[in-house]
Amino acid sequence: MTKAANHIHRYKKVDIGSEKEYLVYRCMKPACSHYIPIHLSEGKMCECNRCFEPMIITKATLSASGKKPMTRPHCGNCIKKRKSADATDAIAAFLSGKIGG
Repeated sequence: MTKAANHIHRYKKVDIGSEKEYLVYRCMKPACSHYIPIHLSEGKMCECNRCFEPMIITKATLSASGKKPMTRPHCGNCIKKRKSADATDAIAAFLSGKIGG
């Protein structure tokens, strides 16, 4: 029989503190009770929550949105890119009636 923890963990940020906030990354896979304090998670391997490929937790992951750790860590390839200024200008021109009317 194989060991239940023989996998790459897929983390989600949870608060396990009762009176004081204590944030950890907990593995969301069935039959896995693994968790790691967020401040110790940098450099650890986990599974991306979007593409499910292995990734390393970096400082960017831990300070992504508003200087807070990601709730469901994902790799750099899965980060949504903002539209470029050219695309925004084209949309604004179309909406103002200057193009295609």
